[in-house]
Amino acid sequence: MYTSTMTPLRTSLLEQFLQKYPVRHIGKGEIVIFQGEEPRSAYAVKSGVIKVYNLSVNGDEKPVGFETKNDVFPDAWAFHKAPSAMYYYEAFSDADLYIVPRDDYVAFLKSSPELLAHTLERYVSARTGDSMRLNALQHSRASDKLMYTLHYLAVSHGVTTDDPKVIQITLDLTHQDFANLTGLTRETTATELNKLKSRKVISYGKRVPYTVDLNRLNGMLNDQFIADMEIGL
Repeated sequence: MYTSTMTPLRTSLLEQFLQKYPVRHIGKGEIVIFQGEEPRSAYAVKSGVIKVYNLSVNGDEKPVGFETKNDVFPDAWAFHKAPSAMYYYEAFSDADLYIVPRDDYVAFLKSSPELLAHTLERYVSARTGDSMRLNALQHSRASDKLMYTLHYLAVSHGVTTDDPKVIQITLDLTHQDFANLTGLTRETTATELNKLKSRKVISYGKRVPYTVDLNRLNGMLNDQFIADMEIGL
């Protein structure tokens, strides 16, 4: 259910290609690319997580998504669809990034039907995740926003545990991160997360990743079709 679309063969091909390029270490909180900046090269994530976000007119952070292992960014610029970066790219954790000339990357993809297929799958997965996030944000109740956001995170950034219906979210999220993801205040977010924790829908703690009990969560979602879908991103 929660499996990567990237096969070992595709992983091997891509990693062999990337290994010939230099690696840049980025410390947590460091901005890799500023919004509006025209990068000198594209970046591919070797390890760590990169947060993608916009800023409101009031300076509030509006997360767009996360780039993880083998993701290449900024993708619109890399494929010559935008003259500069559309968003901020910041290290969500310590990260190592390959520095890759964008034309080298695009030419390599075109040389391999396997990798072209993977790239298509990757963007379909990203589009599906984006639609799930949009669905979460359109709910008016704070509790619904958080539950649907947790569902999105479990699908797009989760790994199974010993119990296949208990998913561990691989991102090191704080209450403020959830507030930014949902547009809620930190206080409201903390209150709603604690309610879900008391109902054993989620568990978390200091330096303990969030885990989601999908059986309990799906039973609370208002859209049973979405709750019952088996999606692999």
